Amino acid sequence: MKWLPITSTMRRVLIAFVLTTVTVGCSNSSSVVSHPGNSLGLANPPEIVSTNGVARVALQAVINPATGGPALQYAGALVPPTIRVSPGDTIAITYTDSLPVSSSGALNSANLHFHGLSTSPNPPADDAIDILAMPGQTVHYLVPVPKTQPPGLYWYHSHSHGEANWQLYNGMSGAIVVNGTASFASETSGLPERVIILRNVLSHPEYSALSIARRVALHKARKASSLHTLADDGICQQPFAIDSEYTTINGRTPGVSLAMQRGARQLWRVLNASADGYYDVSVDGQTLHVVSIDGVPIKTYPGAQEQDVHDVPIPPGGRAEFIVTGPAAATAFRTTCFDTGPDGDPNPSQVLAEVGPAATAQLPTIPLPGPTAPAIGTYQSAMGGSIAAQRTLDFNEDDNGFYLNGLAFAFSAPPMFVVQSGTVERWTLRNTTGEVHAFHIHQLHFVAQDVDGVAQPAVWRDTLNLPIAHADGTPSVTHVLLDFRDPIIRGTFLFHCHLLEHEDGGMMAKIVVQ
Repeated sequence: MKWLPITSTMRRVLIAFVLTTVTVGCSNSSSVVSHPGNSLGLANPPEIVSTNGVARVALQAVINPATGGPALQYAGALVPPTIRVSPGDTIAITYTDSLPVSSSGALNSANLHFHGLSTSPNPPADDAIDILAMPGQTVHYLVPVPKTQPPGLYWYHSHSHGEANWQLYNGMSGAIVVNGTASFASETSGLPERVIILRNVLSHPEYSALSIARRVALHKARKASSLHTLADDGICQQPFAIDSEYTTINGRTPGVSLAMQRGARQLWRVLNASADGYYDVSVDGQTLHVVSIDGVPIKTYPGAQEQDVHDVPIPPGGRAEFIVTGPAAATAFRTTCFDTGPDGDPNPSQVLAEVGPAATAQLPTIPLPGPTAPAIGTYQSAMGGSIAAQRTLDFNEDDNGFYLNGLAFAFSAPPMFVVQSGTVERWTLRNTTGEVHAFHIHQLHFVAQDVDGVAQPAVWRDTLNLPIAHADGTPSVTHVLLDFRDPIIRGTFLFHCHLLEHEDGGMMAKIVVQ
């Protein structure tokens, strides 16, 4: 990995100052819904619920005194809230960078990306390129949630290039729930909801520990071995030279209790908010009924069918929403080992929580937003017919960094692709490396057609795992259809690998839709 310096800083700082003058025309405060813990286990994060069409949130980037790493502070606590809105609402965030000025290591800059929302990429909305606060500065985001936004689980997270991996490792993220899932998945109507946020974090974070040294050493050690199996190369063991890397579930260490009444059903909204970690989640002895992937109900796409599966792989940045039935006896909510390839990161198996019968109905409390009309837009129309352009995108890496089509990201570089609004494109994604990558593009969703010639079900996604290159050195090949039909998403935005070490190391590029 190579930490790239932030260029064009003065231009971005100027925009940050300008944005501090933006105000919201609604004086009503958003409702705050707390989800206190109880003796039976895991609570949902606190929630901000939109009032009169606006969800208003004040966040600060601060130093966590317990770890010395950066953190998001909300209402005096280091627990980022879930933001709950309906299609057509606005998210209004005042974000203050209260991190210390630094002349070495992390620059302690701060911004946000609203992952999965099909909203404007222009300031003061979801602009992850030019909106940037330096220590002591404040920026204001006004993010319209389109009336056409599919209901489901989205999220916000740090996206300061060169520091995104560092900040996500320290938990600087939170969930967004768009109401109305029952409009597409009627079986979820009235079900208690669990918002479950999985993160791989560091107990004693050090910025230098995320340097190129650990990854280069790991790559060289693995390349020296001619045999790769899960058992013998440590791919399922805890990794590297990082001290105390571990998983949290809603900020707590694994082993918590998820209380459920026997036979009762819950809708679990699971977010992989890790910087680099994969989770392959399951509940022992159960078939999970998956209703949404990456925020979008599966039935949204014409002809698509919901899935009954035993496990759900979720790449970094991905989400899955599924129905779980209360077991007759205590069982495990777990993640199994995910093999990221001979050059990839270990993602070991572990039990995340115990799912057990509850004597009483002490279940998560959720707000009752009332009926939400189905969001109707391009998500409900298939992407058949004319393909405006076909493009090829290679994912490359070496011991010095990570690249797209052989190029490392630079703010000064022109957009890699220029796209016409109102079109559909077909991209060929080729992974030339010995580790998986997770393709993500801002502002829109896409549909995978096939992976190495194997047809894929038509499901909207915004983050997709790309298999490693083949044993003979040829790249894996994935074909996707990208939807640029929504006129809201005109502007310049980003696409990248959502393993944020790879993004920070250069595996990112700009795209302009005009």
